[in-house]
Amino acid sequence: MAPNGSDPMSLDDTAEQAHCRRTAALAVELGRRAGVAVEPLAQAALLHHSLEPLRHSSGLGRLAWQVLCGDDQRRIADIVQVCNLVDEQMEALEFEYKEVETIFEEIQSFAAFEEFDPALVEQLREMRCREFPRELKLPVEGGAARLVCHTLRTHRECENRELEVIALRDPVLASSLLNVANSALYGRAQRVSTVSRAIATVGVIAARKVMLAAAMRPLFASAGLQRIWGHSLSSAPLWSALAGHTGLLSAEEGLVLGLVHDIGAVAVQFLPRETLTTHRNLVEGGCPASYVERLLLGRDHGEIGAGLIAEWHFPEEFIDAVRFHHQPERSTSKLASMAYLAEFWSGLGEDLPSFGRVEACLARVDITLETLMEMGSQDSTLRMLKAVA
Repeated sequence: MAPNGSDPMSLDDTAEQAHCRRTAALAVELGRRAGVAVEPLAQAALLHHSLEPLRHSSGLGRLAWQVLCGDDQRRIADIVQVCNLVDEQMEALEFEYKEVETIFEEIQSFAAFEEFDPALVEQLREMRCREFPRELKLPVEGGAARLVCHTLRTHRECENRELEVIALRDPVLASSLLNVANSALYGRAQRVSTVSRAIATVGVIAARKVMLAAAMRPLFASAGLQRIWGHSLSSAPLWSALAGHTGLLSAEEGLVLGLVHDIGAVAVQFLPRETLTTHRNLVEGGCPASYVERLLLGRDHGEIGAGLIAEWHFPEEFIDAVRFHHQPERSTSKLASMAYLAEFWSGLGEDLPSFGRVEACLARVDITLETLMEMGSQDSTLRMLKAVA
């Protein structure tokens, strides 16, 4: 089972049902801008595969379509058709990547043949973020995170004194080490009161992990970011286990990568309010977060996060893995495939499901699904990290 209790291999919903939900979510947002009643539009979109033959029929079938859609039936049909085409194109990105603007241009070119209003594509474009900055920034300064990640992601060992010096520069790091050392995990009779003793109690390896998590935590401290932090924290042990098993990184570097992989999702939360409202509506309607980001921003949070950790001078293989952890087919890096598998097993569903991607990534990093399942059930590191949550 995935860490959140869901089964990522579950097929409770058919692909067609999921497609119809996404089409409906898009149609409702587009309908709001086109001045079309939401309820009949949502129903028509949810049922569009079964209702479409009725629209072109006669007798009772045609009457059923007219009753459902009312006076806006032509407008509703056009909106559903455009949104259906958008979703089909977004599904196909796994096999042939295109920029979102290219998708819109192609759909607009279909208008004369498919007989829908091309102005609807312009209204789709209006959904996109108009104030998208060239580079998104984090809501807080990441000085401590930069320092700790840069120092501790390396293969070399850190001595107790070096860790103590780093921890004493930031009260968050120091207090986190003390909290863990005094937690039930270590069951000490006497309370630890100094950083040096805390490091000695938990050990250098554990202290490094605690400091990494503590350094990252403030970046997720703003309102509404707890879910993103919880996901990063709970999935980081699997990133660590996969890194060590595949030999692509050290286990500790894998932990770093797991903690920072969704840092771009933090920046997304500080986009203009109108964009965030549309983002929330589409996600709640059944569109995965990365899908919505590509649609509204032209890139997903992985691509945004890659730009952020590049500013922290992470190595290129880290940056590439973060950039393509939802699109591993766009990279030749095995690390991007490992990142996709860790994200897949988390069960969060941030992108369209793809068993083809899973199989390709398993083959690229040379592990089996059974091995992934076994590593995904390990939680000893997670228990320790939660002490700093």
